[in-house]
Amino acid sequence: MKKYNDMTSFVEDFHTQEQCFAYLTKMKWGAGFVCRKCGHTTSVYGRTWYYRRCQRCLHDESCTAHTLFHKIKFPITKAFWIIYQLSTMKKGMSSLEIARQYHINKGTAWYFKRKVQQAMQCSSSPLLHGFVQVDETAIGGHEKDKPGRSHGKKRVVQVAVELEVKRDQIKMKRARAKVIADSSADEIKAAIDLMVDKDAVIHSDGWASYPKAASGRAHFIDESGNGSNFPQLHRLIFNIKNWLRGIHHQVSSEHLQSYLDEFCYRFDRRNQINTCPLRLLKHFVNHAWFPYKQAIAN
Repeated sequence: MKKYNDMTSFVEDFHTQEQCFAYLTKMKWGAGFVCRKCGHTTSVYGRTWYYRRCQRCLHDESCTAHTLFHKIKFPITKAFWIIYQLSTMKKGMSSLEIARQYHINKGTAWYFKRKVQQAMQCSSSPLLHGFVQVDETAIGGHEKDKPGRSHGKKRVVQVAVELEVKRDQIKMKRARAKVIADSSADEIKAAIDLMVDKDAVIHSDGWASYPKAASGRAHFIDESGNGSNFPQLHRLIFNIKNWLRGIHHQVSSEHLQSYLDEFCYRFDRRNQINTCPLRLLKHFVNHAWFPYKQAIAN
């Protein structure tokens, strides 16, 4: 897979509509054509060179149909460039910034960013393993008299980070974050099961829910010490909150999980960032169409 060290080289490869459609055509049908209507495997060119027409039922389909590019409302070249920036920029971009830079409607920019987040979500790497620290935090605006675990209208987020010891230093490898209903043992357990491999060693603070939540797993407890015993994990939580405040200012509770997935996608791939654009394009092609009604509902 080709690596891109800067946007200039990426734009050189994808600066025309024809280059983008040629790449999508290869990605979609490079391993062979299968008709969506009848399952036939032989095709000819359709209405244009980036369409394929089934020789049996004559169904005609473009290289963007039924993918995340389906019914896109702005030039495909801009879509490629936005994907490059969202997958490689350390902090990504807000939908308002996408709209400003690419001169597209704010709602259209938001919808496309949601598609990017869907592609990032479906490309999550395997569950965290090895040594994993976990903690829950509250995300949302300031609420008077709502300190600690009394979250009020804030959303509770379970965070987990995989650590490794390298050259006598403890470093973060991969991270996960899941929105949960509350800080109960059942909610925390459900989140941990989705994020952490069953053979991993869990390290948590002394919150009463963790013994039950980590039941059946290797688990040990340390008092938080105001965060001093979990410096990497608390730095990760700080970075998540700082990113949400600094780039997006505010995020609706309904879509918070998608933004957490976006953060973790880039965090996990921070050392392979030059391969992210083409990997994300591949997921765009393989992912089913994401209708607007579904985007606003999730």
